Amino acid sequence: MAPKNKGKVLAFLKEYFKRMDPTLLILALMTSGYGLVLISSAGKANPRFMIVQGVAIALGVVAYFVITLFDIAHLAVLWKWALVFNLALLSTTLFFGVGMEQTGNNSWIRFQLGGVETGLQPAEIGKVIYILTLAQHFKILGRRVNTLGGLVPLLLHGLLPVAFVYLFSKDDGMAVSYLFIFILMAFAGGIYLRFCVAGLAGVVAAVPLFWNFIMGQYQRDRFIVLFDTTYKLDSIGYHQMQSRTAIANGGWFGAGLYNGPLTQYGHLPTKQTDFIFSVACEELGFIGGFIIILLLTAIILKCVADGLTMRDDRFSMLMCVGVAAMLTFQTFINVGMNLGVAPVVGLTLPFISYGGTSVVTMFAALGIVSSLKRHYIKRVSTRNIYEN
Repeated sequence: MAPKNKGKVLAFLKEYFKRMDPTLLILALMTSGYGLVLISSAGKANPRFMIVQGVAIALGVVAYFVITLFDIAHLAVLWKWALVFNLALLSTTLFFGVGMEQTGNNSWIRFQLGGVETGLQPAEIGKVIYILTLAQHFKILGRRVNTLGGLVPLLLHGLLPVAFVYLFSKDDGMAVSYLFIFILMAFAGGIYLRFCVAGLAGVVAAVPLFWNFIMGQYQRDRFIVLFDTTYKLDSIGYHQMQSRTAIANGGWFGAGLYNGPLTQYGHLPTKQTDFIFSVACEELGFIGGFIIILLLTAIILKCVADGLTMRDDRFSMLMCVGVAAMLTFQTFINVGMNLGVAPVVGLTLPFISYGGTSVVTMFAALGIVSSLKRHYIKRVSTRNIYEN
């Protein structure tokens, strides 16, 4: 490399790291590293889990850095095209989705890559696009968000992807996570509280309809088992019974890494994904589980704090709220699944559970938050281009 070009590269790197806030990346690496250790214990009989997760973390870090290189707000002007693309992406599971036999939904697309079977989960990728398009839509509407002309298209925007996920992939957990993101972004986006309350009341009122006419028996079973711990112990009830037992066995400090009886002898189902929190509690005790909650809470609070810092930039603030909402819902539901207080819906524990698409998506989402924060000052100084 010529000295002149080398000097430019060094100057760019110096300026890049000077303006970059490394907190989110450090927290994400700590959390995913901890998850990698847990996966190595849960899946020590199959090193493929470690390899795939390690590659996914590396790709996630690359995605994080690439995204922070430019101001992601520039892409927001393409939000309508992004919305169409997202709906097309979510609809692919209708034609190519697989996984019903193992997971109860068709949310995965499997293919061969270099002779190795791999796959991706379109709805995981779609969540980030969903947040971006909603944030820009809210920004464009501005004060018109509470008018009939603003609310109707916004509701269609918010609910159509939810319907696509639920109807095409049969992934009710993912569909509810989209809905949760929309509700929190609507509240933060300035929709009147009375409209938010009315919307929530409508959702609650629709529960009997969903329960009796839309939900399948296997979906109802997921809720019944929460109130009757003896229900279907040969199937759906077995999963949460074993999870609770593993957590109780761990005590304060656990049985030791690679030494959890239920984890190591095959008595804990889907231990690399849905019930990785139980692995942490059985082998590392209450302390091991608390560390997970502490790390994920720190990431969520950092996203919220960055959003508050940029609250005069509507798009950036709502992007941060959306990412925080995504992480909050998945953390709450996954930990609740393990504790037996939330239905088993197959949502991963962010950065901890095994899953390449999920890990890369989470790093990319944090990269967007970091990008917005890094370019915030320039964006504010050009308010005629990036107005509220």
